[in-house]
Amino acid sequence: MLQATVPWLAVAAVVVYGVWGQGLLSWGGAAGSGPARAVALPGGGVSAGRHCGARGYHHFPLPASASLPRPAEPPPGPQLVLGSYGYERLSRRDPGRLTVSLLLAPAPKGSPEMSRTLAGEGAAVEIEGPDGLVGGAHALPVTWTSSAGVRRAELSLPPEALCPGQDARTVAGKLPAPVDSSNTLTGQPPYTLTVSVRDRHLGLLSANNLVPLDGPG
Repeated sequence: MLQATVPWLAVAAVVVYGVWGQGLLSWGGAAGSGPARAVALPGGGVSAGRHCGARGYHHFPLPASASLPRPAEPPPGPQLVLGSYGYERLSRRDPGRLTVSLLLAPAPKGSPEMSRTLAGEGAAVEIEGPDGLVGGAHALPVTWTSSAGVRRAELSLPPEALCPGQDARTVAGKLPAPVDSSNTLTGQPPYTLTVSVRDRHLGLLSANNLVPLDGPG
């Protein structure tokens, strides 16, 4: 059996599956992708196009544990998690884009705090399917806001960040974990979404969309 998230992340899980279930993210839009080379992205950041098709690629040197579901009991200290994610198109003239909401869990009082703009390094995003990397970028602009003790940031991945032949709407549809008729999770998402940030105070943090196992098997 699979569980949706660890207990303190229940709200984030509701956001993720709620927006998909209610259709709050637009599904209309033109298909588009970038080239198989690194290009500057509109709004900031650099695509991971030269790594298209690569398996296990990450811009930051992530540990092996970053490619596993989050443990049921994460280690103490600040934790980066995914909030909502999906496809968004704001108007007919908008080419559409992938959006990701990041959450930084409250740390114990007195712990170092993340710098507001990540010292200029930005965030890195990688999306990998069965045949390797289908899209990604690094140096994406990030500005954190704070509400009720939880820090939040929004990332935007334009079509140019996707590998040739990919489109944001289709990729977004493969990011949620599959569910059965009773809305029970039945496996891992077809595509793995990994987001990582490196901060001068907190070091390297990452999060993915994989679902923790609720026991062996």
